[in-house]
Amino acid sequence: MIYALAALCSLLSVHVGAFCAHAEQPTIDLMAVHTPPMAMDNTDEPGAVLALVMAATERAGLTPKVSFLPWRRAQEMVTSGKDMLIAPLTLLPSRAEKFTWIGPICRIERSIASLKYRIDSLEQAMAERRTLVVGAGSAQDQQLRDMGYPAELIVTTPLGTREAEMLATGRVDGWYSGTQQIRWRWQREGRHEALIIGDPVSVDQIQLGCSRDCDPTLAATLRSALQSLRDDGTADRILAKYALYY
Repeated sequence: MIYALAALCSLLSVHVGAFCAHAEQPTIDLMAVHTPPMAMDNTDEPGAVLALVMAATERAGLTPKVSFLPWRRAQEMVTSGKDMLIAPLTLLPSRAEKFTWIGPICRIERSIASLKYRIDSLEQAMAERRTLVVGAGSAQDQQLRDMGYPAELIVTTPLGTREAEMLATGRVDGWYSGTQQIRWRWQREGRHEALIIGDPVSVDQIQLGCSRDCDPTLAATLRSALQSLRDDGTADRILAKYALYY
């Protein structure tokens, strides 16, 4: 019922603006992870995906309550909870039944960065037995495990924390992540070593996800709000600021 009221306010705001302005705007839990430049625990610079998702929830008549958590724990909380949002989340076959998928946010190209080798595919990395660092619980972590990448060659660290450091200090052969994320982090951390970035390993869709048990009215309202942000150009402006695109 509370989401139905929010949807009514969102869809009919022109006609019932005075009523909606005085109605208490419901909050909604939004789980995120610090993964620049998509989401950052920084109110002045929230990142492309988080900024867009927050704009969508607000346009839907909701106030997002953002929590930054370890990514595996965040996913477990959302999939077993009710009416909880999560972003940025990659739509993978192994995740398809665990969430309600609200809609696409942007595309992400993933590749492997190294300081010594050019690695153009996961198959090449596996054949050459390269150790790869990935953020724990990330899509790239899941992709490696789904393809049977040897566990002893996967090095995990909390997502968005020490991946660049581990590559720079030679503790791993490569860093598997979003190409733009790798470049952003390397530059922001002031690292000057020349990166060797291979061909794109995958191009995936980043989505806004909701709990498996997600109110249909809530899902439909958020879907409509996301589409309206694309239609009026707001989504493109937010994503372009961080060099990400729909």
